[in-house]
Amino acid sequence: MSKTTMPQCQGCRISDRTVWASLKGDALDALAGERVASRYQKGDVIFHEGTPCTGLFNVCAGKVKLVRTGRGGRQTIVRMAGSGRTLGERDLFQADGRHSVTAEAMEDTVVCFLGKSALMEHLRAYPDMMLDMMRRLADALSQAERRVESLATQDARHRLAEFLLDMARDEGQAQGGSDAQPGAQPDAQPDAKVVRIRLRLTREEIAEVIGATLETTIRLMSAFKKDGLVKDDEGHIVLLDLPRLGRIHGVRVPAPAPAGGRARSG
Repeated sequence: MSKTTMPQCQGCRISDRTVWASLKGDALDALAGERVASRYQKGDVIFHEGTPCTGLFNVCAGKVKLVRTGRGGRQTIVRMAGSGRTLGERDLFQADGRHSVTAEAMEDTVVCFLGKSALMEHLRAYPDMMLDMMRRLADALSQAERRVESLATQDARHRLAEFLLDMARDEGQAQGGSDAQPGAQPDAQPDAKVVRIRLRLTREEIAEVIGATLETTIRLMSAFKKDGLVKDDEGHIVLLDLPRLGRIHGVRVPAPAPAGGRARSG
């Protein structure tokens, strides 16, 4: 880990996705003075499961995986957090105040840290910021409930389709359209049936995310390829027909985000 040049809050390209998005002018400048930015290389640990949560982390650039250790030391990827996502917000408000997961950089990543005391001071002073934090906590709870429901009621084929569609929503590059942007909602483009996703996970890691064995995951990916739904392409997965992938496997293709983006928690 190394310290890096502090990303500027004013005019930041992901500012509308941060917990302090509602702050302007002097309030934003005051918060900016409290932040510390750090750069992590692939494989670096940002924080460890079980250690005290001392503040809020915001991913400025890159990708982070959140891992939980189970019985026998087996690690499971709980979720991934990309640019604009926050880390540690739930842990801050838990009784023991400790991290429930380990955060590890999946590639070169810049993370902005805001200490707990400064965060709480701003939350008390700015109600809009507090409301945004509450929305993030509610969104995180909803995501956790959806994951539990999916693991309990859906088969591995459905969960893999859902995972691919979620990846397309979060960081897909729509193909065949000059206006397509990485990380944009692919289905926001009327003709965006083909979406390219940079593959950062191994098949084993994908298996961990969807709660399936490695053998099952490999078999299902091969079946998706045979059905003309996906293909591999130089370190990327290409979803060849997003709507059909959703229809065939009973997964709703994610709706476009509202104008200006939506706050997302990690």
